[in-house]
Amino acid sequence: MAFVNYDLLKKAYPESRMKENVRRLKDYDLFHCLLAGSSNRVAAVKKHIPNLPNDFQKWLEVCDGGMLFDTAMLTTKSHDSDLDLSFEIYGDYYDAAYRKDKNLSDNWFVFAVAIHSDLFCFDMEKNGQVFQWDVEEHKVYAKWPSFEDWLTDQINEAVELIANEDLEPLDIKLEAYGNE
Repeated sequence: MAFVNYDLLKKAYPESRMKENVRRLKDYDLFHCLLAGSSNRVAAVKKHIPNLPNDFQKWLEVCDGGMLFDTAMLTTKSHDSDLDLSFEIYGDYYDAAYRKDKNLSDNWFVFAVAIHSDLFCFDMEKNGQVFQWDVEEHKVYAKWPSFEDWLTDQINEAVELIANEDLEPLDIKLEAYGNE
């Protein structure tokens, strides 16, 4: 694997709000570590979750998780040998005991984890609506109509954190670009 390919992202999203999200991700590249996606990665996820929301499936074609600012997007591979980094994987959140402990429905697909451990899930019964599951209170904390809406909010929050100097560039990016 490698870092996400912005040329592929631009081709995947030539219009709509996602085009602006791609531009902003590139502008703040030093603050996230998104991984390159592929059709093989999509197939691996679809093997377990055949009815993935279309907008998320399209995203997986070009981005297979990683660190989205201060949020861990789950991935299909626990360790990237090229980058020598470990990542959280989907399988970590599908253990029956874990799901029972966190009161997670079988109809929820966990795709990301907030820095404070809340889970971001798709409700597979509601056409891929995204929600934030409060793991301590066992209740929905926030909702978004789609993955695109969720991603836009994540970027907006990160830009604010960066402006307030509450989010630092990632060492792996600084090293990769020679900005140590």
